[in-house]
Amino acid sequence: MATWLNKKFIKVTIKQFNNVVLFLFIFFLPTQFGKHFFLPSSYLSGVRVDYLAPTVYWLDFLILMLGILNYQIVVRAVKKKRSLIFLFLILIATNLVFSQSKITSIYQYIKVAEFLLVFIIFRTRSLKPRPYLLALTVGGLMQLLLVVLQVINRHSLQGVFYYLGERYLSLSTPAVAKASWQGIEVLRPYGTFSHPNSLAGFYLLLYFFVVTNRKFRQENFLKSIFLFISSMLVFLSFSKIAILSCLVLSFSYYLTKQKLNKKCLFCLCARLITLSTVGLIFLTIKSDPLSLEKRYWLIKNSLVIISQNFFFGVGAGNYLVAQNQLLQNFPTFLNQPVHNIFLLFISQWGILTSGLIIYLSRSFIKAVYKNSLLIFLSILFTGFFDHYWLTLNQNLFLLAVVFASL
Repeated sequence: MATWLNKKFIKVTIKQFNNVVLFLFIFFLPTQFGKHFFLPSSYLSGVRVDYLAPTVYWLDFLILMLGILNYQIVVRAVKKKRSLIFLFLILIATNLVFSQSKITSIYQYIKVAEFLLVFIIFRTRSLKPRPYLLALTVGGLMQLLLVVLQVINRHSLQGVFYYLGERYLSLSTPAVAKASWQGIEVLRPYGTFSHPNSLAGFYLLLYFFVVTNRKFRQENFLKSIFLFISSMLVFLSFSKIAILSCLVLSFSYYLTKQKLNKKCLFCLCARLITLSTVGLIFLTIKSDPLSLEKRYWLIKNSLVIISQNFFFGVGAGNYLVAQNQLLQNFPTFLNQPVHNIFLLFISQWGILTSGLIIYLSRSFIKAVYKNSLLIFLSILFTGFFDHYWLTLNQNLFLLAVVFASL
């Protein structure tokens, strides 16, 4: 009897601790505190590049904890999909052969393994709606406070925010993202992200994840607060793609939500007018005038890289290494991946692996498209014009969490 009680106590304790770690993971998901290791492969033409530096994040520690606490679930998932895992290992081995920087690729494979681990755990064990929303809301509120202070002060805050991943930035920082409104230059807020666009995409996806997910239907108070916070973060990022996506998809959602239309037509009109007014104000704010030209050159370079490495790609994480060998019209800016996740993926993995992965994922892609169209479109729209869904820690793991919860 005593042995049975001890086992039950241990099981309950592990479950409660697991819920705490899940809560912490959701809360810290927008942060990027970590330690970069700048190896010789992390430099391009003598310039240090963060994308090429293996980094250990606080989130990595939480993922490790979740893996240990849920090892039985992970082992069952691995056994169930062992044939696919074996195939994936073959693809990784092939990709590594053609990789110019083996260390960079191996680090990327670790990120892929972490992505799958997060997906498996959140697919099987997730938080209940209230603590889930509470973690998102508190984390979002902290992010909104930091963003507002960054805009007002025109520089980062540091202090305690440094330990959440805030980088030191000011208007005088080279290549920093800026915006201009009526002749006044302001710092586009980064929050604890690597770029304002990454911040915008993160909360754009969360906005539509929360607004469409049935599990949050009964949590109207927390849900309303989080939707306000996330929409403000999208607008304050000054990311035109994210703002346009937010406006278009929000209009589509609210205009086709028949129950809301019949229940309160005035509420619908007020919501749409507020969204469009605020959105248009932020869209009039000017940012980088060379943004389109830079993106054009990045796309042009990516097509050259794909044509030269059509079948097997340049190796996971090696896009910048390959691009550094091409003509650089904007030397500082072009130490960034192509701003299109589809071109980036094909250039690194090749057409054979990319095609096979799409084929194997076709049923899941159809399910996301059918059951969560707004989520699908928000990723599609932003992914066509930026790379953060594949390259930045917070956005990558958010995809795993969202996909697992669909």
